[in-house]
Amino acid sequence: MRWLFGPVPSRRFGRSLGIDLFTRKTCTFNCVYCEVGLTPRTTDTVDVFAPAEEVLNELRQYLTEHHDDLPDFITFAGSGEPTLHRDIDTIIHGIREMTTVPVVLLTNGSLLYRENVLQRVLDADYLVPSLDAGCPETYQLVNRPTAAIPFEKLIEGLLAARKAYRGHYLLEVLLVDGINTDEGELLKLKKWIDKINPDAVQINTVFRPPAESSVHAVSEKTIRHFAEIIGEKAVPVAYYTGRGVRRHVQGELLRAVILKTVGIRPCTVQEMTDSIGVSQKAMANAVEKLMASGKIYALDFDGVRHIALVEEPEKQKDSSK
Repeated sequence: MRWLFGPVPSRRFGRSLGIDLFTRKTCTFNCVYCEVGLTPRTTDTVDVFAPAEEVLNELRQYLTEHHDDLPDFITFAGSGEPTLHRDIDTIIHGIREMTTVPVVLLTNGSLLYRENVLQRVLDADYLVPSLDAGCPETYQLVNRPTAAIPFEKLIEGLLAARKAYRGHYLLEVLLVDGINTDEGELLKLKKWIDKINPDAVQINTVFRPPAESSVHAVSEKTIRHFAEIIGEKAVPVAYYTGRGVRRHVQGELLRAVILKTVGIRPCTVQEMTDSIGVSQKAMANAVEKLMASGKIYALDFDGVRHIALVEEPEKQKDSSK
């Protein structure tokens, strides 16, 4: 599969089949915490990156082959900002015509102030934009946006989306230790959250190796404190533990699924075991073989072992530009 990945374990949306509309990192932001890595060059230029018909054909084939084992959600995520894709509305409509699996759009929200972009995403079942800062200065520190999108435009878009969108509007806040976590920062976030008035606020932190090595997760105490500030709409994000379903994925197929999964973002062995639904022994054996072949490697983040893809020389060259 070129444009689909997973299903992967999502702390917010269970077992999620991902749609990645990009072949390399393409985003309006260069967030310090991004688990996909650094953005080579931020952009606000909307374009067609993945042919809509190719994406829908892949999904059609997947749903046919897995009709008795559907994912919990189909999620736009992966290597970039989905709203940069000009035909995202065509893809959303196509998905909803072929399945009842809910469509989730994970977005940094940076382009929602543009009416044409906002109109393209209104048919998603879940709209999940981000707000990681309550002021322009912290916004620059955490999200490092393209200069074309100042903080005021981000807020304008989040407010406009709340008025126009009729589905599940969930706002994600990702807390980075020492950057957006002191009392003043949390209260500034609270002010904007109250104005936006989402259905829920998903409080997240850094669980996987981030773009910047100096970035670390906040404590559970900090998450609980922010949840108390937010009130009844607060939803602290927990680790996804799977559904206990076991699948007969093995051999080359299992190794291919692992490579696709960690090619999007580093994962723990337990995350992949839960998501793919194989035994711990089968997963450990497959990971061991891929390590021996030099295709993946172990990466430590805050004392937790993750599995990451060994980048091809061409990709490494692209990322250094």
